[in-house]
Amino acid sequence: MAIAPRLVVEVFEHVNYQGRKATIIESVPNTDDVGAQDIISSIKIYQGPAFKASPNYKAIFYEHTNHQGRKLVLSPGFYPNIHNIPYNFGDIISSIAFTPAAHPTSPDYGTIPVIIEVFRDLDFRGKKSAIMRDVSDLKGIGMDNVISSLRVQRGPNFPFSGCHVIFYDQPNFEGRRLDIKLTPREYQATFRNLHNIHQAFSDIISSVKIVPLGEFRVLIVIGDRRTMEPSILESLTDIEGHKFHYETVIINPNPNNFGDANNAVKLSNIVLSNYDIIWFTWNAPAHDREYFVEDAEDELKDFVRKGGIIWASAMDDNIVPPDGVHTHEPTWRGDWLPVDVHPIRVVNSSDIDIKITPEGQRTGLFTWPHKIDVNALETDDHWITDDPAYCRLALRNDNNDAVSIHLRWGDGYYVTFAIDTRDARRASLAKTLIENALCYLASLAWQTSPRQPLKGRYHHSSVEWHMQNV
Repeated sequence: MAIAPRLVVEVFEHVNYQGRKATIIESVPNTDDVGAQDIISSIKIYQGPAFKASPNYKAIFYEHTNHQGRKLVLSPGFYPNIHNIPYNFGDIISSIAFTPAAHPTSPDYGTIPVIIEVFRDLDFRGKKSAIMRDVSDLKGIGMDNVISSLRVQRGPNFPFSGCHVIFYDQPNFEGRRLDIKLTPREYQATFRNLHNIHQAFSDIISSVKIVPLGEFRVLIVIGDRRTMEPSILESLTDIEGHKFHYETVIINPNPNNFGDANNAVKLSNIVLSNYDIIWFTWNAPAHDREYFVEDAEDELKDFVRKGGIIWASAMDDNIVPPDGVHTHEPTWRGDWLPVDVHPIRVVNSSDIDIKITPEGQRTGLFTWPHKIDVNALETDDHWITDDPAYCRLALRNDNNDAVSIHLRWGDGYYVTFAIDTRDARRASLAKTLIENALCYLASLAWQTSPRQPLKGRYHHSSVEWHMQNV
């Protein structure tokens, strides 16, 4: 059966969760086997998917191998520096065990579609590591370019539609790929010797992408009818095994401002809970002094809070304030975002050179399934915020203002990229980014959207796999 860990432990080489990392889901008699002998300085312990069956488990860290010597017993939680009092246990941990103890409280690890075990040597021997989330660079767990055997098995949240695990020979989900598929009728894939498969893949794996498959309903929201995003989106119904179903709504009734008086409806008339993803096309929330989502601000925030995903292409900075008085200074309205808690605004901007941040690289948004040249895109007004809750995925080169941001709100996410799609030429440049964004949003929605079932039927048969160049 698939492993359903009570606890998931992440150990880090340096304090504050920096440096090399190993993920541990079972007792380790010698931390050298996971590349963490006497180097652990910070620890994260999460409730695993089987925690509720044994809600008194703790992790025990031992000074010597085989669970001997002094020990440090930790409840689920985050420990940024175990060198300090009261722990004084940094850089001496040599073995780890899990055992019942006092009742703890902690954050959850999250959904686990598959459990991947990778090994340095053939036949599942040598140093190993457990992987349950995307890894953009295996250097972070000390396993880049050394994996010779591996196995993939169903996790406790295996999706009804199956799951792909894609191994890449370059960091950040780039280069050649080994695609291992577990269908709804399959349980496990094992590769004893990666040298022996077609286009040998041994000792070259550098990143891992986990792709839980699903079907997703997407609401396309149009404010400016010039945008070409709807036609692009509606052509993307099957990407990397994901299925997308679209409905479109026009929310700008003003034909003098590129709206449609005959077909526009209020967004508050739409039942947002029917969707996994809301896609605001270019200038959909507002543009040219008009704001189109005032009637649905609370509904949009509630949609995200409950696990929905909102994508926003560029929106205008120049919006009439609620009192209708338009000053000479540009204003912006954006209460469809939780700006009262996490302040952010949009300012006028021309197209500019862009750089992707390390956080943006780790998402795969700019490399999976396509490598994106962000400077071949045309961007529009950009985002300004000092709030650290916003993860900045791409920045202007000239002033480091955000072109793309990511925000966790409740159980869901907001994701934006200030892209201009007002005509066929600009939209054509943006198509691959739109495709990548759909894949990224699907990976988020699969975990958070209330509409997504996380478990399917469990059967056992052989595994199918294939390789291809990208």
